[in-house]
Amino acid sequence: MTEQPMKITGIIAEYNPFHNGHQWQILEARRRGATHVVAVMGGDFLQRGAPALMDKRLRAAAALAGGADLVLELPLPYACATAQRFAFGGVSLLGALGCVDALSFGSECGDLDALSAAAAALEDPGLAGALAPFLDKGMTFAAARQQAVARLAGPEVGALLEHPNNTLAVEYLCQLARLGGAMVPETVRRRGADHHQAAPGEGRLASATSLRTLAQRGDWQGLSPYMPGDSHRLLARAASEGLQADPVRMELPLLGRLRAMTPEDFSRLPDLSEGLENRIYDAVRTETTVEGILQKAKTKRYTLARIRRILLAAWLGLEEGMNSQPPPYLRVLALNRRGTQVLARAKTTAVLPLSHSLAQLQQSGDHAGWLAPLEARSVDLFHLLTPKVQPCGLDYTAGVVRTEYN
Repeated sequence: MTEQPMKITGIIAEYNPFHNGHQWQILEARRRGATHVVAVMGGDFLQRGAPALMDKRLRAAAALAGGADLVLELPLPYACATAQRFAFGGVSLLGALGCVDALSFGSECGDLDALSAAAAALEDPGLAGALAPFLDKGMTFAAARQQAVARLAGPEVGALLEHPNNTLAVEYLCQLARLGGAMVPETVRRRGADHHQAAPGEGRLASATSLRTLAQRGDWQGLSPYMPGDSHRLLARAASEGLQADPVRMELPLLGRLRAMTPEDFSRLPDLSEGLENRIYDAVRTETTVEGILQKAKTKRYTLARIRRILLAAWLGLEEGMNSQPPPYLRVLALNRRGTQVLARAKTTAVLPLSHSLAQLQQSGDHAGWLAPLEARSVDLFHLLTPKVQPCGLDYTAGVVRTEYN
């Protein structure tokens, strides 16, 4: 029997929570020919330096309900990192699967040529020289980079980096170029509310920021118009069962960890520069709340998001260099029938160990040997933040999520 043609499209996401915009991206990938959709998804702690609303398996199940076929985990050091390291981890995993044909990502502009021009500017050998005068003025790295790209490629190209989805899209393109491979980029224009818009706005498309606010208030009825029905019911039921994380519960454990750290401990944290670790250490010694530490440590140069990620790294045990090399394994969180077909193909194409079992993956090499326990420990900490506290070791014992969604 002749094998049916497959077009496998990859998406890198957080799905926190999975909403109508995410479903629309998957539908658009299928309109462009995708027969199978693979999502690489961050786990229980995410890029904004905070816990996810729900644990990774619940969010993976919601992604299947919304149209994905296979969900792989983006390991912790990449999921809690800058856009560059986040993109590096996600693109590396999709490339290592060996059978992904296209990478789909959202952008505010929807213009692949313009995004490619920005990516080319970031890879320009003259970027460092263009960056220097703006960094010398005390700008954040992101703002300085935008100005440098404008100088190298023109103001319209530089202006693309004012928007978060464009910025992440450009990082995906940079990683595709650096890592090589056959994945073709496809951008989907972002629809509906802005990325950080606080209120849902009109229509049925809202920002994840506004939806998290509704969820944290317990307003799952208010969330309903903005999420696919099956995904909404799954997560709303989980919330009613005490499985939704409350970030407030992280306050005292995080303060306890920060107060126990030495200056040497702080110096090993990721994303530091120019003595930032000393600024954070001093804030920890004088402030009595996490918000106080954030406000005292931040400056025009160091954003709240950056400081928040560093504080989270301290609690989770993340250190500089943990995401400097590609992830060592492909971990399956959830799949349906079509996802099983992708795995069948990947058995002959994948260049990394592939399994749903963290215990099995942990035995696959030195890198995996320290990353897997780090991942498992973060899950143990996450489940201290839910009303229904879970026992330790869940990441080793929980099975793969299988559904009949197609």
